Amino acid sequence: MSLTQEQISHYCHQGYLCPLEAFSEEEAKQLRAELESIEASQGKVLDRGQCNKSYLLFNWADKIVHHPQILDQVESLIGSDILCYMSNLFIKEPHSDRFVSMHQDAQYWGVEADDVVTVWLALSPATEASGAMKILPASHHTLLEQANTYAKGNLLTRGQTIAESELEGKPHVFLELQPGQMSLHHFKLIHGSAPNTTDDRRIGLAIRYVNANAKKVGLPESAMLVRGENKGNFLLEKRINGLSDKQKRRQHASALRKQIRNIFQPSSNTGFGERLRLQIMKRVALTMSYWLTLKSW
Repeated sequence: MSLTQEQISHYCHQGYLCPLEAFSEEEAKQLRAELESIEASQGKVLDRGQCNKSYLLFNWADKIVHHPQILDQVESLIGSDILCYMSNLFIKEPHSDRFVSMHQDAQYWGVEADDVVTVWLALSPATEASGAMKILPASHHTLLEQANTYAKGNLLTRGQTIAESELEGKPHVFLELQPGQMSLHHFKLIHGSAPNTTDDRRIGLAIRYVNANAKKVGLPESAMLVRGENKGNFLLEKRINGLSDKQKRRQHASALRKQIRNIFQPSSNTGFGERLRLQIMKRVALTMSYWLTLKSW
């Protein structure tokens, strides 16, 4: 299920591919059912921590990030040595105001490489009305400045946003998907999404794959080797098959803690007020992750 040369050329020039087949509609329905059965058993929707690196907690997410059909297509773009750097579950409830501002992931991930691709897998219909991803084709050739807005309803941790003046007049495309379908986009591509105005949940899993030669800038972080050999400086995570629930939660909390130390790190030109805010947010997030670790014991 490797990509064709025509598809690879389109990705290189435009920064995305959509739609691509990953799971059948019935398989996607089962994956969604497994996700929602976990929510039912715990009596609440998945929290922000559970939505980050879900493959370290749940079998359904582990199955997705290791799926051969997905990895074959990713390999066509970034090579045969592949790390899953992270995954993010984006759920917009019916008629909610949750959105994702227009941004570029490469600006704050701290990965020194160009062969980084995001798989966005739909577990429910992703349409313009339900808040499907909106992208600016061919916008992955230049990095733009973005500000931390902390806007209410924004699903991004810091509300990272590119100024409207930079986007005005540029054509956009909605990456509409049916359950089981996926899109691929470069981590420098400008993208975002609007609120869900439909009667169904909009559920999407974004999986971030990097070539195993990639260098992580900043403090060490962990990643899952899903194909080939690890040749970079990422710490390797253990696949959850055979791990107890406590071991899963412990590894997950440790992985998030490593991520938190970098994600709230200010840049060299960050002002004093913003530096202070990021420091407070980091301390709060680390405290919560330590609490999760203790709870797992």
